Amino acid sequence: MTITELGALGEFVGAIGVVITLIYLAFQIRQNTTQLKQNESIAKAAAVNNSNIALRHTRQAIFTSEEVSKLFVSGNTDWGSLSDLELVRYRFMIQNITDVMLDIYSQTLETNFSPENWETQGVNLVRRILDTDGGRWFWENYQENYPRSFREEVERILSMMQAQGGI
Repeated sequence: MTITELGALGEFVGAIGVVITLIYLAFQIRQNTTQLKQNESIAKAAAVNNSNIALRHTRQAIFTSEEVSKLFVSGNTDWGSLSDLELVRYRFMIQNITDVMLDIYSQTLETNFSPENWETQGVNLVRRILDTDGGRWFWENYQENYPRSFREEVERILSMMQAQGGI
């Protein structure tokens, strides 16, 4: 074999090596993309789960304690009748629930969650919690603690409810 033939053979083997490397890289990129999509799905599920856990803890505190249940009902129906201490406790309870609403809203807005999450969970929470005497009191006094876009969304929902005769 001559030097020229060896050089041509080397180029051929090198070209085959490049093609094999490109095929391997394409396979690795596809695997990586699949893994990234799975990780994104897992992270979204974990975020939804964390919001649900926070909401469950608040609900559990309400249904496992007669005192907290009474406070929740009294605050919702006539917040003005609560003592200063009860009002603080009620406010924190509603704030926890409103923070979950914000989590769901932010997840939908910022991480491309399905809008269905907000429509089925968040909007219904706004309707159930902020469409009470105490919920309206809380929102009127503490809405500035929340981002503008969230406040606008809550106001949109409450305005729709008012137009429909819900408030």
